[in-house]
Amino acid sequence: MNCGILIIGSLFWDDGTDGGRQHWRDNRLDVSRAVPVRVPIDYGRKSSSRSNTFTMVLRADGQPGTGLLVPCRHEVLTIEDLVAEASALWKAEAPKAKTGALGSNWGGVGILFREGVVDGSFAQSWQDHFRKAGRTSFSVVREDGSLDIPWPTREGGAAADFDLILATATIPEEIAPTPEAVAKAMLSQTGGHENYFLNNVLHGIRTASDDEIFTVVERQSPNWISADRYQDAVALLRRTTTGLNPAKG
Repeated sequence: MNCGILIIGSLFWDDGTDGGRQHWRDNRLDVSRAVPVRVPIDYGRKSSSRSNTFTMVLRADGQPGTGLLVPCRHEVLTIEDLVAEASALWKAEAPKAKTGALGSNWGGVGILFREGVVDGSFAQSWQDHFRKAGRTSFSVVREDGSLDIPWPTREGGAAADFDLILATATIPEEIAPTPEAVAKAMLSQTGGHENYFLNNVLHGIRTASDDEIFTVVERQSPNWISADRYQDAVALLRRTTTGLNPAKG
C-alpha cells in the first residue's frame, strides 16, 4: 500500500534544531513528488516556543486550505511498516519524544484509510496499536486513531491517490483566533517567528485567511517585511491581496 504524509506546516521546510527533520525527509519521504491538496486548516494553536504566534491546525469543520501530501519512500505492507512510519513522523514533529511514541499532551499522529482499499483487519491492528500506545481521542483524531477530516483532494476535486495518509494533529485554541489576532501575534513578537507564516506561504501551504492576515501585517509595515529572505513570499501575498488593502493602488 502506498502511504503519504499530510504536512501543513514546518515539517516540510524546517530542519529542526538537530537536523532531524531534514534527515527524516531525506530518508522516508519523496519530497520531489509532493502534491498540493485541499484540507481544512487554519492558524489555530498558540505556540509558546514561537513567542505565542499561531501555528497550523487541522479542523474537522474548518475552511479548506492547501496542505502538501508527500509520498513515503517505502511501501507499507505490514502493520509494523505503518507503525514505523507513524512513529518516525512523530519523532520528526517532537524530537525529544521517546522512540515509538505516537503523541504527547499537545498532539499526535492520526491516519486516514482509503475506503475499499485497506481491509478491516489492518485498520483494527492500527487501532489496537494506537490504544496500546496509550493514545485516545484529541483534536481531529478519534479514539481509534483515525482522522476526522475529509479525504484530501487535488485541484479539480479528484481524491488524492493514496491508500493510507498519516498526519500530525495538534490541539487548537478553544476559540479559533481571528485573522487579525493571528496577524497581531506575529507583529508583537521579535524573535523571527514570522518565518513560520511566510515559509508556509513560500512552500504553498495556505489557509483561507492568509490574505486577511497579511493585509493587517502590511498595514503595520514591520521591519522584517522588507527582509531579502522573505521577498518571494511577500511578493506572492501582495499579488493576492491587492484590492483588500486600501493602501494599495
